[in-house]
Amino acid sequence: MIQLRIIFEELKVLLVALLFLKNLTIISKGVNDIMQSLKTGKDLMHWLANIDEDGIAWLYLQTVGKSVNVLNNAVMTELECLLDRLENKKDLRGVALLSGKKGGFVYGADIHEFETLKTASEVANHMLYVHGLFNRIEALPVPSCVGVDGIAVGGGLEIALTFDRLFITSSSKTKLGFPEVNLGIMPGYGGSGRAYGRIGTKAVLDMMVSGRPIGSIDAIKTGLADELVDKPDDLEKSMREWIIGCNGEKPIFTELETAADATAIAAAKDKYLKRLRSDHTPAPAAIIEHVENFGHDKSAMSASEIDVFPNLMVSSASKNLRRVFYLTDAVRKSARGESGIKRMHVVGAGVMGGDIAAIGAMAGLDVTLTDMNDAAIVGAIARAKKLFERRLKSDEKVALALARLRTDLDGNGATDADLIIEAVAEKLEVKQAVFKNLEAVSKASAILATNTSAIPLEDIATALNGPERLIGLHFFNPVPVLPLVEVIWSKYSDPEIVSRGMQFAGQIGKMPVRCKSAPGFLVNRALLPYIFKAIEAVAGGEKADHIDEALVDFGMPMGPIELADQIGLDVCLDVGIVLGMPPATKALLDEKCRTGTIGRKSGSGFYEWDGNRAIRAHQSKDPRVMAAIAKNMLAPMIEECRQAVDEQVVVSADSADAGMIFGIGFPGFRGGPLNWFKEQ
Repeated sequence: MIQLRIIFEELKVLLVALLFLKNLTIISKGVNDIMQSLKTGKDLMHWLANIDEDGIAWLYLQTVGKSVNVLNNAVMTELECLLDRLENKKDLRGVALLSGKKGGFVYGADIHEFETLKTASEVANHMLYVHGLFNRIEALPVPSCVGVDGIAVGGGLEIALTFDRLFITSSSKTKLGFPEVNLGIMPGYGGSGRAYGRIGTKAVLDMMVSGRPIGSIDAIKTGLADELVDKPDDLEKSMREWIIGCNGEKPIFTELETAADATAIAAAKDKYLKRLRSDHTPAPAAIIEHVENFGHDKSAMSASEIDVFPNLMVSSASKNLRRVFYLTDAVRKSARGESGIKRMHVVGAGVMGGDIAAIGAMAGLDVTLTDMNDAAIVGAIARAKKLFERRLKSDEKVALALARLRTDLDGNGATDADLIIEAVAEKLEVKQAVFKNLEAVSKASAILATNTSAIPLEDIATALNGPERLIGLHFFNPVPVLPLVEVIWSKYSDPEIVSRGMQFAGQIGKMPVRCKSAPGFLVNRALLPYIFKAIEAVAGGEKADHIDEALVDFGMPMGPIELADQIGLDVCLDVGIVLGMPPATKALLDEKCRTGTIGRKSGSGFYEWDGNRAIRAHQSKDPRVMAAIAKNMLAPMIEECRQAVDEQVVVSADSADAGMIFGIGFPGFRGGPLNWFKEQ
């Protein structure tokens, strides 16, 4: 019996092996069938290809050397070779495309390769080549389909739309979109017309001008995608069934619209162009005009991308927005890794501390929040609830986030927290006392972090026996909105703890920039002199609204005077005492604080306030005058950024520009203050 069982097991193994070899032979036969006809005579590196027993060609994209699929030049060259063979294979019944990488489809074109194209004509020639390839896919004489699981954006969505049938998974990670506008460009591989023909004027404008991707359900509802499957493993089966069901007949595509929807175009202009200037960011206006001009014909719309895209690509705005893209990528990479932080304790339930606690809980951390003022904690929890409802949508997710955010009147959460963040009054002696108490009750491995906006860490650390545990985590107001966190290190800080601070910032979805401890660090060091210069100008007789309008005209989210009111003139005064400020600025801030007119929170400052809105005139002047005012006001910011780099407060001009873009909203189309100054 034992011998028979052994023989039986050996036979099972043999059977499995034979089945594997049979399948391998089929696949190998298909691969060789295609490969033998390649004119290059070279092996495919970025594609797997086989023709199965049903006559269906299966193409799998797996871009070599990349963590995700991108459409680089090598991928396109090999695609051309595959198309040469597919177009001439007589017994072909269908073509199907899938990603050879799990969890994602195609992230678009390789933006780094675009940097090698220096002129509009070079860009146009590249586009003509890709348009030719994509038109050939669309024109294949047999049914074609594509299966998408995960991200399909930019060029990834454009290649997907060339196929007759688009299958997508129901995964929350499946996203389809045209994010090109964020780089100052538009779809350039024929996607505008192909999407237009599927979803119409309004939907295609929203996708292209907003740059926001849509999920699976919306893709099906709008008609952008055709069929929804539950799991990635279901894609191939569903695609095969559809192709076989076509019986070799290519389906006829019915265009959704025959003319651009004038009402939708007018609504898009009102929605997207009201506060945008085409000389700053030309892409949104160009996209809307493109749809308006060619909405009568999807093929004409696709083809006319070649007339619009190249000039956008070589524009200063696109160049600088691509710079922001690279800066963003670099900052995110600096935040990778495991922080080891699961529990967080926040001391101080004011606007900053309460919101820091809220985003920590929203990111999945167990958070305790303490304050000497019970009412402050109640207010912080109420704000957190509104934030969760706005961001998380689901009642269940809101409830879970609220459960993770616990009121801690006695401060007991400090004993087992992995990270303790102090967000109390911006006074050295107060912070020293807080940290002295926290060090005594916290576990030795806990990170101690201060949210100070200007006080050097070395001064705070004098209260500690173990100053190496102290770092700065400087968030910006409003915390849920502004992405930057300055991760501050002092001469005492343990480098490993600083790195964990960077990883923590990434863990909660923030953009960290590493800064050496110095008065004001980077952002406030550069921002406050800019604000102080503007206040000095007001003290000298300049109109606040003229200054603010000039800087908004430049591209800032708001002018320096309105920003001072937003921050609070009392806070500006406190920080100015630490950093220094012109005498006229100090005198005017002293007067404002004496009278209690300290900005938005008091209802009056340099402006009267209606809730969160400053009541100010919007009067444009001569553009040359406005530009001169902006340049004059920005001079102190530029100088401080330059000095911060020279003194190694930040490691590079890129870090300085990133900090100002993510921290104060310096206009991305300018590429950062140092980059802008360099281009003058």
